[in-house]
Amino acid sequence: MVDVLQPYSAWISGIRRDQSSQRATAELLQWSERYQLVKICPLAFWSERDVWRYINKYDVPYNPLLDQGYPSLGCTPCTHPASQDTPRAGRWVGFTKTECGIHL
Repeated sequence: MVDVLQPYSAWISGIRRDQSSQRATAELLQWSERYQLVKICPLAFWSERDVWRYINKYDVPYNPLLDQGYPSLGCTPCTHPASQDTPRAGRWVGFTKTECGIHL
């Protein structure tokens, strides 16, 4: 990942504070010690409801898995269906991790 980011001085992430306790303190702009870049989180203060309002208002395409019981998407081996009550429960089933490597 570091090699991919090397030519840049910032990267954009879609994480939101309401997604998990680990993300609850996300700021709009953060310094990533790991990648030595500015991390920009434009959706940090949005709720899931805000995101869906925007998608519907502006007819933004989205992954059809979101309509098929996958409320939280990641890579293929780490993504499983989950309930809307605990959307991230479908991530990393069988692993002790709670966050993908890029956001650690």
